[in-house]
Amino acid sequence: MNTPFRSALAAGAVLALAGATVWAVDTSKLPLPTPRKVDFAKEIYPIFVEKCISCHGPEKQKGKYRMDTKEHAMKPGSDGPFFIPGNSEKSPMVHIVAGLIEEGLMPPPSDKPGESVPLTKEQISLLRAWIDQGAVWPEGEIKMAVKELTFTADIKPLFDKSCVSCHGPAKAEGGFKADSREGVLKGGDVYGAAVKLDAAARSPLVIIVSGQDADIPQPEKHKLPAKDAELVKKWIEQGAK
Repeated sequence: MNTPFRSALAAGAVLALAGATVWAVDTSKLPLPTPRKVDFAKEIYPIFVEKCISCHGPEKQKGKYRMDTKEHAMKPGSDGPFFIPGNSEKSPMVHIVAGLIEEGLMPPPSDKPGESVPLTKEQISLLRAWIDQGAVWPEGEIKMAVKELTFTADIKPLFDKSCVSCHGPAKAEGGFKADSREGVLKGGDVYGAAVKLDAAARSPLVIIVSGQDADIPQPEKHKLPAKDAELVKKWIEQGAK
């Protein structure tokens, strides 16, 4: 992550705050912080695991930066800290994940559909609230509580609202039915199996509901809100039960 820091420094686009490097960016574009107490283990660390640690963890440290432990994530780099406890608006990490730094969005964009999906507005709001509340990172191993997703409880309501009118019992465009788990797993005439249990992000279903399939007619019509598309991906990652 040092590259965007260096670029901004070279351009003189930084200000000094308590010895830290902060960006001269338009923070009015940031989502507001979540207006409640945020739980690090349940709400923040899972974001780091999902979006950051594959490139900034024990196996790989792009930009020589790690985010899997408190010691590494909070350690200031040569350009200052990424997190400024109590001030999310001035925290470089927030600017980066929100795309306020030109050519500095993290996770970085990818030309492979389903990979490197940016944080949602809801996730950025959670991150802001956590930082504003002091960026408290408990000591010791972080044990995440993972909710088990099911088609009936979590996915079917989304599809009933947005998909079943064209992909249901009355009409099944492309031979695809979204009104049952069996129909979703079976897939349709065009793509075949819509779910890849061993590669959720590359599942045709995830690519389509994320609005990343440029070949499908009216891709925006098939696009779900980012948080719903992310839920579909997580459901597949858990085994599409």
